[in-house]
Amino acid sequence: MPANTTHPDYDAALPAWLRARDVLAGEDAVKGGGEKYLAKLESQSPDEFNAYKQRAAFFNATARTADGFLGLIFRREPAVKIPKDNSGVGRALAAFCEDTDMQGTALPAYAQCVVSEVVGVGRAGTLVDWEGASGTGDLVEQRAFTVLYRAEQILNWRSERVNGRNTVTLVVLREEVELAGKDEFEPNVVEQIRVLKLVQAGPATEVSGQTSEVRSEWRYVVEVWREEVPAGQKQRSARDKRKWVLAETRTPLRLGKALPEIPFVFHGPRHALPQIEKLPLADIIAVNLDHYRLDADYKHGLHFTALPTAWVSGFNKDSKLSIG
Repeated sequence: MPANTTHPDYDAALPAWLRARDVLAGEDAVKGGGEKYLAKLESQSPDEFNAYKQRAAFFNATARTADGFLGLIFRREPAVKIPKDNSGVGRALAAFCEDTDMQGTALPAYAQCVVSEVVGVGRAGTLVDWEGASGTGDLVEQRAFTVLYRAEQILNWRSERVNGRNTVTLVVLREEVELAGKDEFEPNVVEQIRVLKLVQAGPATEVSGQTSEVRSEWRYVVEVWREEVPAGQKQRSARDKRKWVLAETRTPLRLGKALPEIPFVFHGPRHALPQIEKLPLADIIAVNLDHYRLDADYKHGLHFTALPTAWVSGFNKDSKLSIG
């Protein structure tokens, strides 16, 4: 299977996520969806349907509710405790709290971004990465940072029983990166797939103790897959079959040893497990769209019943009549 293969639960939940994104975005996005959210009346021409759609009003109660939830959750400033001493841990955590994602986002602001995603679509994910694999000289900060992934970017996942507990052994993420191009003013943005794997590093060994236990060593491996575009072609056409090639493989190390787990956290409204949960705002979204369709029918009826209709009687049919 190709690297961008999606999980069955992802395919089932994607329409609800996209619908929630459009509703939260507001009236322009909902009306831009056309017949996806407002069915065309029988025998309506494209122009008539466009007028029918534009007459309707979309009151974004969903976005107001999401903002209200976010305000209630963060009505008090989050309290973060870090070591006060001048140790390496204290300095590292202080730098992390001030800039969590290497883009200047403080930890409380990053937490609000996570909660906003969970309230809106019910799912998000955070990858804890290490800055230091790339860069040269003093530009390498050598510290941990986080990357937030939206629900639509978490394509696939798998959990297995590892050393007596359920552990995530595969996470597939879709992301866009800007690569160096020939023209410095034209961005060269390409799509890539980041595969986080937990692979067995060696044979299982028996651990001596009160009870006999067999354990195996696992290591965290990262693969980056990019779409292959034929030579001389700037981008893939819609008819071409997508082909992914392995561009990079690396094994992140901590103190010279491979990580025993995937440093990825799933965010959900009730738990941090890979399983997809129902959208917290699903019922409000359904009612919000129903009000939009109802308002479209109501305004459509008002439009036609309120227009004055001229009616005459007793005149010669061949005569020319004018109004006004």
